[in-house]
Amino acid sequence: MSSTEVDKVRKPARPYRFTDVDGTPVPLLCRVEHIAVDPQNGAMPFRLRQQGHVIGWDTTWLHVCMDRHQELVVLRAHLVRVLDWPRGSR
Repeated sequence: MSSTEVDKVRKPARPYRFTDVDGTPVPLLCRVEHIAVDPQNGAMPFRLRQQGHVIGWDTTWLHVCMDRHQELVVLRAHLVRVLDWPRGSR
C-alpha cells in the first residue's frame, strides 16, 4: 500500500462526529438551539427553543450547557440546530 492509500484509510469518514437536524456539522463550542421534543433522548418540552453551547460529547450524545440557568443537558444531535460556529473552526 502506498502512503497516500494509507492516509485515505486513516482519515475518518467525516471530520465531525455529529450533524444537526439539517445535516450541518456540530463542532465543539458552537451555539445550538433545541428544536425537537423526544423524552426518550433527553429532549423535554420545557427546553424547546432554548439555546446553549456544545461543550462536549461522547459516543452518542451532545453535552450542551444551556444559556438559561446554566444547565448541563445531554441531547441527540438530530434534536438541535446549529446557530453559529466558534471563531476559527471553519
